[in-house]
Amino acid sequence: MSRNLNLHLDHIVIWVADIEKTSDFLGEIVGLRRHPMEIGVSADDPTVGGMEGVFFDGNGLWLELILPTTPGPGMDILEEKGAGTVVEINFQPEEYDDILAEMKSRGIAMLNMDGSPLNEDGGLIKEGIGSGDDIEHTGQRIAYWSTALSRGTSVEIFEVRPGDEGGLINIRDKMWEKERPAAASDPWVSHVTIICKDLQATAKFYTDVLGLENAGKPLTSNERGGARGAYKFSFINAKGVWLELIEPTGPGLMMDLLHERGDGHVGSICFQVQNLKAYCDKLKAKGVQMLNVDGEPVSDSNITHAPFGEKKAYFPASLTCGVAVEIIERGPKETS
Repeated sequence: MSRNLNLHLDHIVIWVADIEKTSDFLGEIVGLRRHPMEIGVSADDPTVGGMEGVFFDGNGLWLELILPTTPGPGMDILEEKGAGTVVEINFQPEEYDDILAEMKSRGIAMLNMDGSPLNEDGGLIKEGIGSGDDIEHTGQRIAYWSTALSRGTSVEIFEVRPGDEGGLINIRDKMWEKERPAAASDPWVSHVTIICKDLQATAKFYTDVLGLENAGKPLTSNERGGARGAYKFSFINAKGVWLELIEPTGPGLMMDLLHERGDGHVGSICFQVQNLKAYCDKLKAKGVQMLNVDGEPVSDSNITHAPFGEKKAYFPASLTCGVAVEIIERGPKETS
């Protein structure tokens, strides 16, 4: 493993076709809180194109919804990946320029969103608060590793300058300070899944390049004949949440995802709750029937999964606006 680069996963970015409908799903159905700040990227930004966005608090990980508004790389990504896709995972470093210097010393080229090399400004984009012609630019800098190095996943770092009252992330966090703490019954992001062809090679990017810790040796889920299929998996500690790397080894939903969406596809956002039955019952009272992995209504007989004993439920696809969300309750301490 390389030296610790002091990175933590701050947010994931979900490309959407309709911000308000997707917000209704995350807020009214999943149970997350929307940040009041509106984000915008100017239409004349050459590396991104025009965009609008909002944040949702995942209670440990922010979810950023992005709607491309003009032709450009952002719109191209939406057309290629589809609405609801987690397009990026975004890390916050302690010192942005230190990461750029470290990568340069290793011969690793950092890129703009469109894949072009960073300019001398270190990835400055025309992003800020507001939308349309009323965007107040905050001087945001972002950079990406090549997807060849990251094994298919778009991985970004962004700059946050301590004490910079005009910085986008600082403004977000300052505005959120007076919000109530999450309630015990609220869902929180446990982990984000990444589907990969080669578990070991993908893990090496996160450990050897980003300096994150691998939780241990890969485990095996032998769901042969089950909907998900057999697969190997391991967890990367992203400082507060986990990345679950999944290598499918047999026919099933995981192998289908790998074939359809490619190496490095972010498969789902996994929220944990203390009591899954109570969570499902609350949604059922709203007219939402949660499903198991086979698409059948959840019940006492199909909600618990071997071999680790966790309970899982899923939303009907008609509600999700394309966002893949899994709700879990951890299994017994000795197996989960």
